[in-house]
Amino acid sequence: MSGPAPTGACPDCGGLAFRVRQCACTDGGDRFLVDGDSHADEPYRGCRLCRGDGGVAEPCPACARTGLRRAELVVSVVNLDTGAVASERLRPDRLVPRRDVDGTWAVPLRALADPLVARAGVRDVHAILPAGQDLDTALVWLPRTWRPDLPVERRRAMASEALVRADHSPWRVLLGRAAAPPPEPPAGRRLAELCLLAGLLHLDLVVEARWRHDRAWWDLRFELPGGDVPGLPRRSAPDLADAVVTTTAVAALAGLAEHGPAAPAYTIRSSADPPPAPQQVDLAALDRRIRADLAGGPGAQAIWRDGRWWHTALRPGGLAEVRHEQDTGQVVRHAATMLLRVTEPPRPAWWGAPIRHRDCPDCRPGTRRGRCATCGDSRRLRAALTVTVTDLTRVAHRLWQPAAGEPATAAGTESDGTPVVQLRGHYRAAELAAPFGVRPEDLTRLDRPGRQCLGQDLLDGTVTCDGPGGDPATRYVEVAARGLPGARLLVLARPPDVPPVADLLRLGAGLDLAVVVTARDHRRDAGDPTRVQGVRWRVEVVSRAAAVALTAPWWPSLEAAVADGLDGLGVALTAAVPVDPRRPVPAPDHPPSPSPVAAGDPTLVLRWLARRFAGEVVAVRVDRGACQFWLADEAGQRALTGAMALADAATVLRFG
Repeated sequence: MSGPAPTGACPDCGGLAFRVRQCACTDGGDRFLVDGDSHADEPYRGCRLCRGDGGVAEPCPACARTGLRRAELVVSVVNLDTGAVASERLRPDRLVPRRDVDGTWAVPLRALADPLVARAGVRDVHAILPAGQDLDTALVWLPRTWRPDLPVERRRAMASEALVRADHSPWRVLLGRAAAPPPEPPAGRRLAELCLLAGLLHLDLVVEARWRHDRAWWDLRFELPGGDVPGLPRRSAPDLADAVVTTTAVAALAGLAEHGPAAPAYTIRSSADPPPAPQQVDLAALDRRIRADLAGGPGAQAIWRDGRWWHTALRPGGLAEVRHEQDTGQVVRHAATMLLRVTEPPRPAWWGAPIRHRDCPDCRPGTRRGRCATCGDSRRLRAALTVTVTDLTRVAHRLWQPAAGEPATAAGTESDGTPVVQLRGHYRAAELAAPFGVRPEDLTRLDRPGRQCLGQDLLDGTVTCDGPGGDPATRYVEVAARGLPGARLLVLARPPDVPPVADLLRLGAGLDLAVVVTARDHRRDAGDPTRVQGVRWRVEVVSRAAAVALTAPWWPSLEAAVADGLDGLGVALTAAVPVDPRRPVPAPDHPPSPSPVAAGDPTLVLRWLARRFAGEVVAVRVDRGACQFWLADEAGQRALTGAMALADAATVLRFG
């Protein structure tokens, strides 16, 4: 650590450590029902927050009630392959701003990161934390009055002000690899690969352009045929080529269920072969055609279906009103213009028979508030469900359509005595994993890859009977299809694309953080469908000062837990920054070093411990210095070893 961090008065509270902010109710004025685009600058007399005063006093959250903010920012680059870390600390007297094209002065991330990337031996930066940044963003924007010819003290004061305003993310971390990534295919070939995948999965690939602020913005996504045009695109790119190269297959599939609720439900003609796809798409020709349809309207689409592009302009289709209750007690309504396709493509050649449904019994007006647990707000209970499993190169479709008298065997009972039955193998999603060379716990929702594993009931084909006389298979399919547009369950048969645990431990050690891996073996509950099965995992990256607090893990595979741990890395970085703004931000700087687990993999010992203490929570905590094993059982939480090298810990535990 260097000396105390420079500070400045918090701009949010003026250095007072508290602030009186204008209450949110003043936006809509003294009305219960508020138009979302209105601004009245008048308090709501019935406000739950300010009681009609119009102002809310609160401790300043931006400065943690100190009145000060840190005028310091650190950038670190971590080499996941070698463990090398290089950091640079920015302070008011060390800013080297550059002039932007519009005449403003800023410190670009790339200018600071390039030397660190070289020092850490990184050739491919693949992630920047906090998320949502890239190398071409500015780290710090100087005030518009800043000039390089100003007196030194004036420039330093302005630099301090700029750093204080960037204090919301004082530690930026770039993750990279020592090897250069393989070259990306041309944009036209990448789009052709997405066309091939659309045909394989029996989905539409939609290329869309919409006007915004006198400029066309582009989106690329998979959709279910026959669904509505989304109110807003999920992402926007400035041109077609950029939309193609920045949209992976997984990204194009994300959120499929959310933007296709109105899609009709049909079975899939499994005998229909996927239509041929081009080797390369002519982006220039596609761009010209979409722009021609875009002229004079709010948007245009090109839809890849049945082996060809179908083009249509978009037109306004009326207003849709959405209402939200605010913390103030007011209800805000927003009216959005719906878009419709001018021309609908012909129905897909692979559509089979329409899937029957019955109306949801719990969706009558006035009978509920919030999301319907019975139908997932679809208002329909489907009589069949198509399960599509893919590893993004191969695909298998299975239709779950119960016939009268489907066989089912008793499998257990719920705590209230309600029977649980298991259907025949056809309805067990776990059986779909082996043909793709993966484990059942690797199966996840395709539109939420790595984030939503298939439930145990779907894997095992079990269902709780909801009353005497009901058909278990019908009940099972209605529950499985709940809220799924088009009665389609799309499943990814591929483990999460995450680094091995050794890389995560190297990352934690390089940043002077700790990694906690938790496991629980449920082998004593094997065969009971009402209990959790298999081994569950949890992976956390935490501050080295954080106390060990063991909780029951829930991820069905170690890989899924690692993905979750990486998602939480930004939170760990924030927690590692001292709350006191006078204490500096961590700035680790380490040469290449062996993995903290050079003597072996601690998860091997952890698996052994989980088997030995089946049903209890076990964990290993690894930091730059050592590892330590823990156990949580009925007697409480306790350390099984001291903080020591892995080989010594294995000896203490008599591993193996």
